[in-house]
Amino acid sequence: MTGLLDTLYAWWAGAADLANRHRAAVLAVGGPVVVLALAGINQFILLDFPNSGDEYVYLYQAQTLAAGRLWNAPLEPAGVFAFNYIVQEPGRVFGSFPAGWPLALAAAIRLGIPVWLVNPILGALSLALIWKLGSRLYDPRVGVSAAALVAVSPFFLFNGASYFSHTFCGAMLLGAACLSARDDRTRAWVPLAAGLLVGWAVLARYFTGVVCAVPIAYWLLRPGAPRLRTAALFVVGGLPWVLLLAWYNVQFSGSPWHLTTRPLTYSLWFADNFLLRGADILATHVLRHLAWTPPALLVAYVVYLRAAPREGRRGLFDWMLVLVAGCLYFYSERGGNQYGPRFHYEAFLFMATFVAGNLFTRPQLAERPGRERILFGMLAASVAAMPVSFAAHAVIERRVIVERMDPYSRVAAAGVERALVLIDGRVGTERSMAAYDLTRNGIDGGGPLLYGQHLDEAASCAAAARFPDRASYVYRWDRAARRGDLSPLNCP
Repeated sequence: MTGLLDTLYAWWAGAADLANRHRAAVLAVGGPVVVLALAGINQFILLDFPNSGDEYVYLYQAQTLAAGRLWNAPLEPAGVFAFNYIVQEPGRVFGSFPAGWPLALAAAIRLGIPVWLVNPILGALSLALIWKLGSRLYDPRVGVSAAALVAVSPFFLFNGASYFSHTFCGAMLLGAACLSARDDRTRAWVPLAAGLLVGWAVLARYFTGVVCAVPIAYWLLRPGAPRLRTAALFVVGGLPWVLLLAWYNVQFSGSPWHLTTRPLTYSLWFADNFLLRGADILATHVLRHLAWTPPALLVAYVVYLRAAPREGRRGLFDWMLVLVAGCLYFYSERGGNQYGPRFHYEAFLFMATFVAGNLFTRPQLAERPGRERILFGMLAASVAAMPVSFAAHAVIERRVIVERMDPYSRVAAAGVERALVLIDGRVGTERSMAAYDLTRNGIDGGGPLLYGQHLDEAASCAAAARFPDRASYVYRWDRAARRGDLSPLNCP
């Protein structure tokens, strides 16, 4: 077994060195391959379906911005047409999530880039940035190794194929980290650009952007550059996003300090029984790490946090996952529909770099202590198991999505062209979804098909009376039969 591990490690190191010698060719070929792989997962496994209501709201906000407005006209009655995380106010409805990711998607829409291609491109960019970051923090072999560990993880693959904001936020933070890891940080554009990228990351995911900005700024301000000037330029770089956020908040609430997410998220911090709930949620996130990434990666991370030598340390970058997970301990939300522990996604990219930086710095495993042999053996076995893990997740997620798409599939199969379809209760047996996550009517609300909730007969008939030119149906999911039924709405 020792000889096998030595051979495998030497092969890994040799392959990484070969990739670095032919870096341009690897990027030229590997980049499009990664984009195609992630796009393929989106189209054929996730079926180009925003599997989470969060993903749909991001697209809703992007389409609204691309249309040149901040909100849309409401559909009435409001209760029937309510959607999770879409705020309904007199005369307007709007998505409640931060504007950073919808702004990027809106730019893609205006440029004619398919929105399903944006995250795959950002995913490929993320791997290139991990390669660069690992090379700057440690050495080129570490950069390749870290990118490979991330690339084989279903956690990365599924999020990179989704419409979640994590891939975008992670790419922005990786770009800023690469700038902070430069040897020459005296040029003004370096901290300016780092601040600009961090600012956009914060505007995409407030909590993650702020927490992950701390290690980036800490490393940027290490000796080798004038700290006061560098810090000032970093702040100036992020200032446009601060001003944009203040303006955005004023449009919706009249106050630059009132975030659109405030009514939905503030109550989740330090909620009742937060200590017990925090422990429960943290345990769930750990299990998801083990299920969606090479399991030994998390084990190695914990070991190196305690035992990494001084030359293997890189300041607060090492602790980014601990910082994120520790702060989230006081936030009573698991993340809902997700592919892996998605609240940890951005920190996971840095965690993989830290592990690679301690495990792959030497060309021979024989030069390492016995602990390193065990960790490498466990990690190699974990990586080898990733195709099986990916296949299992693919089968499960596709089955879930097919069930959640059933209301739309039933309507299409029935040949209904102009109708009001009211969804009764939850949809799906595998992981059921509430009706208010499926009332997806786009930004204009005047299409041939309208979807709402079947709250009760009175509310549904009142909604039907508002649209006398449309046939009205009720959709119900049969858990035992694992299929839905579409029937006419009968009103007195």
